Amino acid sequence: MKKLFTAAVMTALIGISAQADLLRIEMGGGVWNNELSGTAQYDGAPAFNVDTLNYSDEDKGYLWIFIKHPIPILPNIRLEYADIKFSGTSTGGFEWDDNIYEAGTSSTTELTQIDAILYYNILDNTGWTTLDLGVDIKYIDASIKANGTVLGLQESFNESEKLVLPLAYGRLRFEVPLTGIGFEGDVKYVTYKDSSMLDYRIKADYTLMDVLPFDIGFEVGYRFQNIDFTSDDFSGINSNLDIDIDGYFAGAVVRF
Repeated sequence: MKKLFTAAVMTALIGISAQADLLRIEMGGGVWNNELSGTAQYDGAPAFNVDTLNYSDEDKGYLWIFIKHPIPILPNIRLEYADIKFSGTSTGGFEWDDNIYEAGTSSTTELTQIDAILYYNILDNTGWTTLDLGVDIKYIDASIKANGTVLGLQESFNESEKLVLPLAYGRLRFEVPLTGIGFEGDVKYVTYKDSSMLDYRIKADYTLMDVLPFDIGFEVGYRFQNIDFTSDDFSGINSNLDIDIDGYFAGAVVRF
């Protein structure tokens, strides 16, 4: 997925290089320290608390880039990538695919995400305020792998599911005049039948002005996701999830 995101970013940059003076480009990346909480359930098996899996907080990378062009009728674009992965050894038993795994089961859960956001500037630094509204097409590549003991025998499973979801998107930013300091928040949300997804982020950033032909900055913030999926709402998905992924992040920003 990281290669896919990098290829998309490079293609976009090459395609617009001849018109860079007419566009605004920002990109950033860093580390998101996230933790997982909530419940999971396979088909009709009893739900279990994911704390049972004994996952520790993880420091994982994230990347983003947005391109604002001068053609009002066409939406601007923002691309995001988040590498989300947890692993641990369970402290208790849990049931999955008709097997009851005992304590000591090792497992890994991945929820890699790529977002392609199409948005319009409703306010573009008007009174030092920016407001963006649009739609996010979120791709989730989810998998859970486990290996443990079931009735005295070694068993394992490997479940993999992929989803593409449209989410409403909004972003609000305020810049403190003459300081290089900005405050920003964005939210993505969708609900469908008994399922929903919420993804929001708040951050502060500081830009070093007039250091290079481009500006370099730093960002710190907090990101929260709630994934509440019911298998009845999606064909081909066997698991029910009601999980939270959240934590603080920090990274660098480059503005052209």
